[in-house]
Amino acid sequence: MIKTISYYSFNKLTSFDKDLIVSLSKLRMNRLTLLMKLFTRIGDGYVWGALCLVMFIINGNAALVLTLGSVIQITLQQIIKHIFCRKRPFVEHDDILYLLAPPDKFSFPSGHTAGAFVIVFFLYSFFPMFFGLMLILACLIGISRVYLGLHYPSDILGGIVLGYMSYKIGFAASTLIFHFI
Repeated sequence: MIKTISYYSFNKLTSFDKDLIVSLSKLRMNRLTLLMKLFTRIGDGYVWGALCLVMFIINGNAALVLTLGSVIQITLQQIIKHIFCRKRPFVEHDDILYLLAPPDKFSFPSGHTAGAFVIVFFLYSFFPMFFGLMLILACLIGISRVYLGLHYPSDILGGIVLGYMSYKIGFAASTLIFHFI
């Protein structure tokens, strides 16, 4: 049953998904491509892992929330990707080219976007002075994933929702841990 839902719901592109990704691919320019690759690299998990470690030096309680949210996000992302098995845009369509090798086989949801939005919601709660800057960066990370041909726009929206849910679960889990310590 899950395979049937996944095929009909996620492997068939909506016209919005395909039209937007094809439009973005027509805007590609060398300098913009370099910038988009930079934003995607910032969205790699290594950057968020380093941020978690630095956060333990700054504020141990906040670091626990961020780390739990990030671990939950990575775990849920892999589960969701393997439930829906949505093929990447360049696999499904010859007119969509990718400019960077993908980290895995499936596109829904965008893990780069989800990870960035865990940080966005974390900063909103703990360090609001950095929230706006991170929100802009997270949006640029999501846009870069579509621009580079690695995700559909709906994968980005799924990543935002996953980032929010993961942060909220991480926050709740850390509250429980602090309660029992």
